[in-house]
Amino acid sequence: MFKVAAMRQMRQSYSPLLAAIALTSLTPLILASCSMSSPSDLRSQADQLIKNNNLPEAEKVLKKAQADQEQSKGSSDVQLAPTLTALGDLYSRQGKYAEAASLYDRATDIQQKAMAPQLVALTASLNGKGLALMGQGKYQAAEQVLQQALAIREDNLPAGSLAIAESENSLAQLYFQTAHYPQAEALYKGSSAIYEKLKGAESAEAANVRNNLASLYYAQGKYQQAEPIFKWSVSVFERTSGKDSIDVANACNNLAELLRAQKRYAEAEPLYLRSLAVYEKALGKDSVSVATACNNLAILYRAQGRFADAEPLYKRAIAIYDGSTGVSNQQFANVLDNYAELLQATSRTEEARALRSRASAKIAQS
Repeated sequence: MFKVAAMRQMRQSYSPLLAAIALTSLTPLILASCSMSSPSDLRSQADQLIKNNNLPEAEKVLKKAQADQEQSKGSSDVQLAPTLTALGDLYSRQGKYAEAASLYDRATDIQQKAMAPQLVALTASLNGKGLALMGQGKYQAAEQVLQQALAIREDNLPAGSLAIAESENSLAQLYFQTAHYPQAEALYKGSSAIYEKLKGAESAEAANVRNNLASLYYAQGKYQQAEPIFKWSVSVFERTSGKDSIDVANACNNLAELLRAQKRYAEAEPLYLRSLAVYEKALGKDSVSVATACNNLAILYRAQGRFADAEPLYKRAIAIYDGSTGVSNQQFANVLDNYAELLQATSRTEEARALRSRASAKIAQS
């Protein structure tokens, strides 16, 4: 069972938008009733003129409001959008739909740009929510949330931003988990390129994504492509995060999985043990990561015929999963099935059957 990393980047802080607009004095000879009026006052005046069926005068008032705002605060100020919308409404009432559409488009563009900081800030929680849903096995819901976060970032940030790399990595994790390998690979590569450019080829961020890419290669049986990346990831994480870091434990676990698949058991065992020790120290002995490490080490021992060593590890993993809400039903079912295989191999058929029934029930709950 692979450990796929999720990353968060620091978000840029934004200054709040100014809510008030100071107008210059209006020339009485042009529009005496509008002297020193605010944009909202002018729009209210235009509304009253529209109610009185005086559309030409309403248009003059709104155009004057537009001109004053553009002169005072510029053509992209957010407070200009309501005036443009009001003028668009007036044109729509008159059947001037092309003119109205142009004003609506301009207002929308101004508002979207003004909202960009808030929208981008929202993506931090959206990305986290998507990863949490994925961890619960709710893949369809997770995909929608992660795609939404990525779309907002792509629409409001420059191409190649770190936040876009984070979203690509997160969505790639989902596609990896759901066996959409080509989509996952493309996103991992895009994310990795951004991190390598902005954070450095030997950075922890770049290693994180490349470690995930190597996991994808492993899942496809591309062991020769995966192994050097896993080994490189371990060395990078040791330098950047420390030898007893979670990043190192994840990378060691993944390398051990690859070695076990190739029956290189003597090389895999110390890596599994190292991962387990780090998880216990950093996350606690009853963490989900500890349970995953126990399951993986038990699989290794079972493959070697070391049933007595494997069984207590399976029991420990199941006990941890039983008391945790941070594990998907599929993960739980996998461990139950793994333990059932050991029981079957040791001629404990009834116990094995009971565990398989329990695993099927877990899957049914998904």
